[in-house]
Order: sequence, then structure tokens, then C-alpha cells
Amino acid sequence: MAHADRAPVLTRFPPTPSLFHPPPELNGLQRDRPVTRFRLADGTTGWPATRYEDVCQVPTDPPEHTRPRRLVAGAFTARRADAMRPRVTDVDADLVENS
Repeated sequence: MAHADRAPVLTRFPPTPSLFHPPPELNGLQRDRPVTRFRLADGTTGWPATRYEDVCQVPTDPPEHTRPRRLVAGAFTARRADAMRPRVTDVDADLVENS
């Protein structure tokens, strides 16, 4: 069984009251699973970094960045970016329309 098969499935995202008050679920992730694999209902997987220290580590120079960068590299290929473009465009349009 692949690791992604055991990843939690996110079917909805809790509303975020503001950028300065993230959802309480984020505290649990930051404490217990700061970098963890997730799987969306459509099968898409990812590795979000939830702590500031981890987010800052991703783009740093070797050897500090090697492992975290390897974990997320597949999500940032040109092919993956092109595949996500329609969904990102739809989400952006919805956010602009409903803000």
C-alpha cells in the first residue's frame, strides 16, 4: 500500500475567518504533523508544510533543503502546474466573484 493510500482525505476545508486567525485544526497539524501527506477526494495528494520553520526550510540551500524539497518536487513540475491551471483559475474566479 502506498503512503498516499493511508493519507487523510480532505473533502472540505474549514472556513478561514481571516489570514490572522487560521482555523483551529491548523494548530493540531502544526503540533502533531507539521509536514504530512494528504489526499483530496479527487485523489490529488500533497505535502503541506504547516509551521513557519518548515516553510522556510523548503527553499534553502543543501543539505538542509534536500529532503523537504524532494518530498514536494513532484507537485511543482511544469506538467503538474499546467494540469492545475484550470482548477486554480476556477478557484480564483470564484474568490474574486464572491469577495
